[in-house]
Amino acid sequence: LERLPFVRLLYSSTKDLLNAFVGEKRRFDQPVLVALSQDRAVRTFGFITQGALDRLGLPGDVAVYFPQSYNFAGQLVVVPRDRVTQLEAVSSDVLAFIVSGGVTDVPAARGEDGT
Repeated sequence: LERLPFVRLLYSSTKDLLNAFVGEKRRFDQPVLVALSQDRAVRTFGFITQGALDRLGLPGDVAVYFPQSYNFAGQLVVVPRDRVTQLEAVSSDVLAFIVSGGVTDVPAARGEDGT
């Protein structure tokens, strides 16, 4: 089945997505807050999945994945780096907050020692 182009695409994409969550090369370990408006009044949570997009001809941009609430789907959006703010939060806490639609309580920010 892997010889069929569509099946191979689905298989490799699904495998990469699962590895991004639980594999050795986790991609959802950089939670960020992205300004959607020029005045930075409207923002959304996401995760940087690619820190540089030079190979796509997009220098200065990053790939940010925005999970959807109550759904294991999301959108990948390319945004200028200056619109992205790194969060001092645990990735799994941010993901739980997003997927729950903001209903889940997020623990207070932790120090470097985890407390």
